[in-house]
Amino acid sequence: MKKLILLLFIGAVGSATAQVTIDELDFPEVGDTIVFGNTGLSPVPAGFSLGTVSATAQFWDFSMLETDELTEIVFYDPSSVDPNNDFPDADIALDQFGGFGFIEVETNEVLVTGIAADLGVLLGLPISVETTVEAENPWQLFQFPSTLGTVLIDTAIFDFKVLSTGLIPATVATIWNPDSVRLKRTIYTESEVDAFGTLQSVLGETHNVLRQKIVEGSLDSVWGWMSDTEEWEELNPLIAGQFGVGVLNPVYRTLFLSKEIGYYVVQVTTDENDVPESASFISDETECCTGIEEVVAAGQNVLYPNPTSDNIRVRTGGDIYQLNIMDMSGKILQVERLTVDGQSVELNGLANGLYVYQMVDEAGKVAHTGRLSVIK
Repeated sequence: MKKLILLLFIGAVGSATAQVTIDELDFPEVGDTIVFGNTGLSPVPAGFSLGTVSATAQFWDFSMLETDELTEIVFYDPSSVDPNNDFPDADIALDQFGGFGFIEVETNEVLVTGIAADLGVLLGLPISVETTVEAENPWQLFQFPSTLGTVLIDTAIFDFKVLSTGLIPATVATIWNPDSVRLKRTIYTESEVDAFGTLQSVLGETHNVLRQKIVEGSLDSVWGWMSDTEEWEELNPLIAGQFGVGVLNPVYRTLFLSKEIGYYVVQVTTDENDVPESASFISDETECCTGIEEVVAAGQNVLYPNPTSDNIRVRTGGDIYQLNIMDMSGKILQVERLTVDGQSVELNGLANGLYVYQMVDEAGKVAHTGRLSVIK
């Protein structure tokens, strides 16, 4: 297993005068875990600089970033999370977005060839849609070798069909109520490595990095299978507009890719004028976080997705809690220790129904309570 504990380099700025090159041997391996902090409620600090386009080495000091929440990126053996072996050629299953991306690591690229997730949650649909989707056109995450001047242009396509039962809102069903729904998501990516150098993280570690500028957008198309005509009918444009279907909204990101771990150590989301808006960066529990009270006060969900089918993630603000899940009579059915913000919890065979959950702090005080709905 690759160790993700980095050394502090003496004279690191001088060591970065040589070009930085990242290849497939640097990419994380099965069993690796990277803990990221997010700026969350804290704004990106004033004067925060992403550097400039340059053919000479630069130095980025991102030690001032404040960790408001923690998340984990875990690199799994695909066979451990894919019981149906839907993606036999995958080398890694990456848990990063509330589901699993199945990845093939090739000599010259890293590809997402499929996903397994609750697409209802990911797409903001009114019901749970647990499914696996094979990429019609794989999504290229990285190109190898990556070095100054590397350009990546990619179009990824994910296309799937589901029964429409419970999927169509009542207000829409009166005018558009198909038997099945087909959704096609096309992801457009353009990126360029336009700078290199060294970066100091919030943990005081020094990384040799490439700066990768990315513009990315996704476009959704939706059809419904109409039994009366036995044809796929495209979603009415007036309805589509209400759900953002058919709209391409670009996202601007700057990634700092580390030679030491083969993955990004800082990711900054900006506006189209390169003004930073939020950041995600390598961190740990010593740098975190706002408490659960701030999570609740900000109107954020402590436990999500809710409703759920078989697993949840829990926001803790970075503190340690015990999660108690109980039936409506108060009988405790499941207990979990939470040590990481956004920690994933598998529900132990809970049947359909409504449950109560408690967040108990280390002093034994109930810090938060709420209800959990399970729908399968």
